[in-house]
Amino acid sequence: MPNQIIRRGRVDSSRSWQELSTGEEQSVQAMFQASIFVELGNGQKALFWSDRWLQGKSLIDIAPCLYNAVNNTARKKRTVAQALQGDQWIGDIAGALTVQVILEYLKVWDLTREIVLAEERDDRICWKWTQDGSFSTSSAYRAFFIGQHPTEGAPILRKARAPAKCKFFIWLVIHDRCWTADRCRRHGLQDDDSCALCAQLPETINHLLIGCSFSREVWFRVLLGVGWVSIAPTIHTVSLVAWWTDVRKRIQKDDRRGFDSLVALVCWLLWKERNGRTFDRRARTTQEMNDVVVEELAAWLRAGFKHLQPMLAALGVDTGRSSSAM
Repeated sequence: MPNQIIRRGRVDSSRSWQELSTGEEQSVQAMFQASIFVELGNGQKALFWSDRWLQGKSLIDIAPCLYNAVNNTARKKRTVAQALQGDQWIGDIAGALTVQVILEYLKVWDLTREIVLAEERDDRICWKWTQDGSFSTSSAYRAFFIGQHPTEGAPILRKARAPAKCKFFIWLVIHDRCWTADRCRRHGLQDDDSCALCAQLPETINHLLIGCSFSREVWFRVLLGVGWVSIAPTIHTVSLVAWWTDVRKRIQKDDRRGFDSLVALVCWLLWKERNGRTFDRRARTTQEMNDVVVEELAAWLRAGFKHLQPMLAALGVDTGRSSSAM
């Protein structure tokens, strides 16, 4: 966003970065155009055809057909001061003079009769998202997200400590973008949508990771080992994110980082188990899955995830060597 203001030369000319060459994106440019208006002074900065300088509106809004009949150079460069001097804006009209164009031309003619420039005062480019009309980066970012809803689980995932591949997988889970059997069937890629782990119900991502009888037993064994069996998912648990968001509040604050990492790890290993059964025809028992979880936790600890040490100690794993090595 600041790039757009710099590019248009609408900052203090003494600023050291004014002449920097910057790129632009269409979404940013559109956002900038929708977010500024001009308090008219001498008309030297305000663009006649593009800026919101006329009763808080632009000529794009007031006379869209007339605007479309204007040549591109004039749209980008003609200032209000230039346009009003001898009504030079009339010469910018190069398209077909349809009835609508003529009607809008007469409307603009009447509106411009009332404009009086203040030669002693510069135009002021105002930012609509702050009370004083001054641009701020924070207000620009807030404006970009107006109307958007936060994704459940995203703030927890963002702070969770886990390898990038695991966090990316959880991001796909949160957005329901994993290619489970249910999704493949809906897209006509296969006929059977049975869960690869329990072969009882359709394989959605929430069923696979939290609702499947096999998955629930894995969770029970793992959480029993670390002393959190009371929060293990039950037959009534239907959403991984909802369960994760809810039960982490019942864990002591100091232990939540470890729990978040554990959730990411178990989900990742359950997904790998599903893929192993689907593509490699190999299957582990729940006890073997529990052993794999412990082994992976120890590997993560050796990789620098020191907050997992209390959890591994609760599982009976000797972490003295790992911690001393770090």
